[in-house]
Amino acid sequence: MRWKPHVDGAGQVFGLSHLHPFRYEVTLEAKAGLPARVVLVHVGFGMHCFTRKSESDDDPGNRYADDRETRTFSLERYQLSRELPKIVRTLGVRRCGFAKDDNYVTVDLPTVDGQSIRYAVFFNVKAWREQGIDSVLLVVQSAYVLSTGKPDPGKGKVGFNVLLGSVLRGQRPRKPR
Repeated sequence: MRWKPHVDGAGQVFGLSHLHPFRYEVTLEAKAGLPARVVLVHVGFGMHCFTRKSESDDDPGNRYADDRETRTFSLERYQLSRELPKIVRTLGVRRCGFAKDDNYVTVDLPTVDGQSIRYAVFFNVKAWREQGIDSVLLVVQSAYVLSTGKPDPGKGKVGFNVLLGSVLRGQRPRKPR
């Protein structure tokens, strides 16, 4: 989905083209009887990457809606979302963990205003056979700063390349107990 820019109540425009879909290639090395392959990763972003749950006292000028829900534009999430394409492209060198349902998570540690924060990026990955035998669809469902003291949301760990290989074989990596 290509997100339309957000225009707040004061008329300020916040472009969202950095969250337009893109694709990139990942090379999986041959190992354990599996051939090497080049995976085409198609990437999309959900609106939870730049919005938050609406509260009754929110400025109506900050509402943002798609065909499924209405939420409130979040300046903090928006500003951090500018890093999401880079984070996604570097998942192969990041620690990924199992999140709820079919989601995975990686936690980035950027510095904002001199403070280190924990920026959790939640995503899912599915084979996308319509685009080719070696294609997957990765959707970043949500991304936000974790509250101080809140534990990291990921359980266990899974390498991104292992995740891609499993998905393409119609399998899921084993979640830790």
